[in-house]
Amino acid sequence: MDKLVLDRLAGRRFLRIGAGLMAVALIAGACGGGDSGASGAASASAPAESAGAAESPSTGGESPSASGGGEGAFQPPANNVELVVWNPFTGPDGNFFSQIVDEFNAATPTVKVTVQTQPGAEYIQRLEAATAANQLPHVIAAGYDALPLLTENGIVIPIDEFVQTGGYDATMFPEAIWNAGQWKDQRVGVPIDTHPMILYYNKALFTEAGLDPEAPPTDQASFEAAITAINDKTDADGLQMVASGPGANFLVGILWAGLFYQGGGEWTNADFSEATFNSEAGVAASEYLVKLVNELKVPKVESDAELNAFTQSKNAMMFNGIWQLSATQDALGEDLGVAPVPNILGEGTWGGSHNLAVTAAAQDGDLKQAAYYFIDWFSKNSLNWGAAGQVPARNDVREQVTAGGEGLLDLVAQVTPLAETVKFLPSIPGGGDLLFIANGAGEAATLAINGSDPKQTLDAAAQFNTDVLKQNKERYGF
Repeated sequence: MDKLVLDRLAGRRFLRIGAGLMAVALIAGACGGGDSGASGAASASAPAESAGAAESPSTGGESPSASGGGEGAFQPPANNVELVVWNPFTGPDGNFFSQIVDEFNAATPTVKVTVQTQPGAEYIQRLEAATAANQLPHVIAAGYDALPLLTENGIVIPIDEFVQTGGYDATMFPEAIWNAGQWKDQRVGVPIDTHPMILYYNKALFTEAGLDPEAPPTDQASFEAAITAINDKTDADGLQMVASGPGANFLVGILWAGLFYQGGGEWTNADFSEATFNSEAGVAASEYLVKLVNELKVPKVESDAELNAFTQSKNAMMFNGIWQLSATQDALGEDLGVAPVPNILGEGTWGGSHNLAVTAAAQDGDLKQAAYYFIDWFSKNSLNWGAAGQVPARNDVREQVTAGGEGLLDLVAQVTPLAETVKFLPSIPGGGDLLFIANGAGEAATLAINGSDPKQTLDAAAQFNTDVLKQNKERYGF
């Protein structure tokens, strides 16, 4: 194995203590920051997831029917309740979240929700501190990958009763999005969105290069042809490859993961005891990133440089999360094009998903009833969350998105089909570590872009993560 890989990977097993929480913070910082997504990842790269049976939420202490679901399944408490909700949405999406809460408060006289936004990079640590101080919020918005560990640590509680009462099931959401909120056969979160990686492109530069601005690349051939045409016929780069900087492992990681999914890759074996991302699909994903640099002469840049160049029309295409819609639309206006990631190695794309979850501070009485009512109301009224630049999780709400509307809905509508094909990391404690933390696949791909052997870097990372999986299985009993 080459020296660079050894220097980066050897002797770092001790860093895994608490690494699952660090991965969650990294994702929260990236995905919760709206137009600050990449920089959030950068600042956090050091991205934004058990209790017994609880009482039924009800007015007057009587249990509601658990057979039901649909309209009227949940009711606000008769008594006045103050509910505290935390989220990691520090960008424009945070304003949309607060607007939705304002609408809820106006429509629900007995429940007053107070939103408290926390920095994504510190989100989990602040939840832990709030637990120790007996000051937990009642509801949190968090990434799906945070929920298993938060549940194991007693911060998030299972809400199977909510699901049964409200009639929530997989028919209301894409299967992968719904399943991501499960832990140990219990429901621990209700999905409100998916935030996939997408292709951003500059329509004006496409026109200048002789390309159809309304026909973005859809496969490997058209993608590479677009890079070449823009390089040859404009002063801009066709694409820039993040290869360094504090956000590199995250940004390279989500691109690598999309290619990995397209090649049919699986993160682990069936019982989560062995990391398997060093498979043929993993190697092929790394090798394609290397090909872009070595054969198509895509320039290597630091994290965020590709975003800055794109907003300045110096970079014609960019792979990034949907959370960059606001920043790129502000910069390019009608010249901004968005599309699903081209099918370079097959079909599939990386995505995350925010869930609403109930904490141990709201497991009884009126607080639980108010929390359940708020989550149900938000889920049903999440169209405006799409306007924040998120793909709503609910099938019926996504159908409304296709009609367009305020904010970023017209752009979101162009990538809503990804909700049906997006894929996720395993919903286990530390699942995000497989990709995002030091010694994960994202770092292995970054090393490959910078000259290390793709197979060796993945083998080293997979072995490291296999050891961690075995430790976590023993500790958490999955």
